[in-house]
Amino acid sequence: MVRNLPKRDLFTTVLAAVAKAFADTNTKEISEADCDYMVNVLTDNIIKYHPAIRLTEIPEAIALGIRGRYGEFYGLSVVTILKFIEQYLLSENRTTIVKERVIDDIPKPVPGLQTQFETAKQNALYALQRKKDKKDNSTIATAVYDFLDRVKLIHFTTAEKQDMMTDAVRELIEELKYKLLISAYIERAAIKKDIEAYTAVITEHSAVNDRLFTLAKMRAKKLALDAFLNGVILDEADLDKMIEEKREVFLGQQNLTT
Repeated sequence: MVRNLPKRDLFTTVLAAVAKAFADTNTKEISEADCDYMVNVLTDNIIKYHPAIRLTEIPEAIALGIRGRYGEFYGLSVVTILKFIEQYLLSENRTTIVKERVIDDIPKPVPGLQTQFETAKQNALYALQRKKDKKDNSTIATAVYDFLDRVKLIHFTTAEKQDMMTDAVRELIEELKYKLLISAYIERAAIKKDIEAYTAVITEHSAVNDRLFTLAKMRAKKLALDAFLNGVILDEADLDKMIEEKREVFLGQQNLTT
């Protein structure tokens, strides 16, 4: 259940489900800042109002909602998606599933290390292809970066990573300024507060709350992954081979943690 999981796991699941919903409905993609805002609000509301929902049920609820299972809807928004989740939780099908799980709720086995490696490698190759096709990698950037960093293919220095973090904060400030211009009056105070907090990071080296730090770190990883993939493309390197050569590094690290 959501109440028993790290908030980051919920955030990642909601982010992926929302991105898929936009793609499946052929809805015009919103900016990354707007997407982050939407996902953060949804995450907070799910934790507050639906802590007993299971992580795997969230994508299912949204998928059913966009297919009209819970009636007509007009655009994808925080209110719309929360309605999907609420209607899903009230559905007869979900009630039946919960009863069955109470009787037989055996956890699924964790995929083996080889399977985990193959999945992570395919995600990295997918990100590379999207980069070549000039498509955005926001949805998978953090996971792909973390994997490449773990197998020691990311070689940015500490100073370079700090510069990317600064660039990430600057990008978020600019997006928040634009959001300030188009947002409803009731939302502007919160947006201004975020802009001030991020600005203080650059001008006064101040710390920010966990939410803003997580958003900045995710953006920095996206920038770092973008730079890495640019290098792969310019060097005409074989990313598949590069990753495959690090298989034992991945397996060795994982074994040390078990």
